[in-house]
Parts: sequence; structure tokens; C-alpha cells
Amino acid sequence: MDNLISQALNKAHMGIMIVDRHLKVVVWNAWLERFTGKNVEEVVGLNLLEVCPRFKSNMYLNILQNALYHGQSRFCSSALHKAFILPNEGEDEQFFRQNMHVEPLYHEDRSYALIQITDMTHTNTRVYKLKNLIKELETEYAKIKISEKISKHLSLHDPLTGLPNRLAYNDLLAWAISNAKRNHSKLAVMFVDADGFKQVNDTYGHHVGDQVLLEMAKRLSETIPSADTVARLGGDEFIILSHLKDDHDAEVIAKRLEAAFSTHFKIAGNYINLSMSIGISLFPKHGQEPSELLRHADGAMYKIKKNGKNGYGIYEPENV
Repeated sequence: MDNLISQALNKAHMGIMIVDRHLKVVVWNAWLERFTGKNVEEVVGLNLLEVCPRFKSNMYLNILQNALYHGQSRFCSSALHKAFILPNEGEDEQFFRQNMHVEPLYHEDRSYALIQITDMTHTNTRVYKLKNLIKELETEYAKIKISEKISKHLSLHDPLTGLPNRLAYNDLLAWAISNAKRNHSKLAVMFVDADGFKQVNDTYGHHVGDQVLLEMAKRLSETIPSADTVARLGGDEFIILSHLKDDHDAEVIAKRLEAAFSTHFKIAGNYINLSMSIGISLFPKHGQEPSELLRHADGAMYKIKKNGKNGYGIYEPENV
């Protein structure tokens, strides 16, 4: 039986040693021989602190004392304690990870401490690599999310002014109409076109023209109610989606826009006067569909252009 137990100890894939109350090593298995290069013949009978100086630490001495004198078991994880036995003393413990189980044993009224060392170095290395891989994947995922967010923003916004573009406006208008139908509320679609903007570009250049468009976007955004939306369709064409309590509110907003554009723009030392032509269609009065309201607002705006510009007009079927 003793031979069988000895074979089992030496076949174990972990370090197994047993020490008595005087910390003398009485069992030292083959795993420990291979790991430390110290044969059982030269270790058995020696004090554990000579063989493994790391056990001189008060923490580990207390663990052994508690097992030998109080019958207490203890597990020490490699995550906190790193290594307990090194191949050579003085070797950098950072390269090793070991778990340690300490269990009390009893034989013929004597107590012993069973110390089991499990090598976790490869496992921890794999865990470390896996953590790094997960971190890299999380970083890459975050980059993709940011990229998608930027891509989505660019697809729905005008690159010059940052305002919603035609695609975004169409979606907003469709949603607003659907919501207004449920709540029996009113909307206005306001088509806004700058008068004489081509002359600005021809006279001062496109750089100044772009600055004028930015100022236009700013004035429009600052003039309309905060719940309303202004979008840029392209060139000098802007469009507003306004939520109304009454159809008359659309005229109030249009007059505010006229007042906002009565002051010149000062761009690169140039004083530029620019008026607006504004066409308005109302929901549900002038249509139930986005395309219908946009077409009528556009038609009302062109009527203002045709009749001398600088003003606003509300869609009237017989006049378009």
C-alpha cells in the first residue's frame, strides 16, 4: 500500500509535500523534484524554511501553524500570492503563478500539514492573453461604434452648416405628420431661399459665400422656436418644420425671419445684405403627405420670387 501511495504522489500533476510540527519535510513528491531540481533524498528531514525560504513570511508561517495546531485549512490564490515555490531562490516570481492548498493531517497522535502547489502559470498566461484580446476587441468595437456614429451623422447632416439635410428632414416631416394625425395638431413647412445669393458668390467668392450660409443657418436656428427644425436642402435653400398651435403662428414665425434678415451680414470686412423668400404650406390644410406639403411650400416660395422676392407667402391652390 505504501508503494501504491508513493506512486500516486509521484504521478500527481502538482507539488505535494508534508511537514511536521517542527516544519520538517517528511514528504516531497516528484513534481517538486522536477520543478526545483532538489531530490527527495536531500530535502526530506530538512526544515521547510531552508528548502523554501518564502515560507519565512509571517503570513505563510501563520497558515502552517494554524493547520498544524488548530486544524485549519487554507487556500491561497495565485491572483494574490503569485508563487510559493521557485525553481531557484532569487528567481523573479513575476514569471510564475501558483495556487496553494494547506490541509491538516493526523497520524498516530501527531499532526502534519499537507501543502499542495498547483502551477497556474500557463493558465494565467492564457487568461492574461485572453484579457488583452478582450480589451483589444472592446477598443476595436468602440472605434467601430464611433465610426458608425460619425457615418450616420454625416449621412443625415449638411457638412457645411451641421444642420439636418434633406434626407433627415424628410424623415422628421414624415414622423411629425404621423404624430400630428394622432394628436390632431398642426404643422407648417416653410421653404426658405436667399435672394441674390449667386451674386454674393460671384462678387466675394465661394469662401465668403460659405460664411454667409453659416450665418444664415445660425440666424434661422436662433429665430425659430426651439421645438422646430431647420434643415439645409442644398445651395442657399433651407426648410423649416414648425409645430403650430394655430395656422396663424406660421405668419408670426415668417415675420420674425424677415426681421432677422433685415440686418446685414458682416463677413471678412464686407457688409452683405441678403433678403429671404419664404413659401409656406400648412398641415393638414394643404396636404396630408410630406411630398405634397413640400411641393406646395416650394410653389409658394417661387411665387414670392416671381413677384419681387423678399417676403413670405402661404400656399393658395388657385395661385400656384
